[in-house]
Amino acid sequence: MQCESCKEREATIEFTTVAGDEKKTSNLCPACAAAISQQQAADEVEKAEPAVKPTPVKKKKVNVVVGHLSKSEAKATACPECGMTYDEFRKVGRLGCSTCYKAFAKPLKRLLKRIHGADQHVGRVPGQAATATEDEVDTEVSAVETLRADLVQAVEDEEYERAAKLRDEIARMQPEEASDV
Repeated sequence: MQCESCKEREATIEFTTVAGDEKKTSNLCPACAAAISQQQAADEVEKAEPAVKPTPVKKKKVNVVVGHLSKSEAKATACPECGMTYDEFRKVGRLGCSTCYKAFAKPLKRLLKRIHGADQHVGRVPGQAATATEDEVDTEVSAVETLRADLVQAVEDEEYERAAKLRDEIARMQPEEASDV
């Protein structure tokens, strides 16, 4: 069956329009059906608001870092090494070089405080395993030795419940040696 509109292509769509009490069915090709559908949608918009034409909406680019400096401050602050401005940093979300940290120190401090709740690093340094100091190791070793002495005494006194608790405490403090105890 041929398209009733262009009479060139094969009709694969049954297009029904309802206007008031009238119902009209047409057999159309996909191209003509799409064109008629768009035209009807545009006609409805014009009928609903004849004086107002839709204006295209411009999409704003999303900034990774949002306003921490006034516009004049953002333009005035620039990295002496790479020339990146704070305004460019706000758009890109990455600093240009290591000197940028010094050039934008004040606004970066405010930014980090707002994002992380603090403006100084707290915790271990990335890439390094957390290591205990010698004093902490000595204290831990002496605590385990004290618990082992208490365990021996509890077994001699036939206080088996206390001995079991001490055994569990030693195992918790030194899990790698738990199988030896």
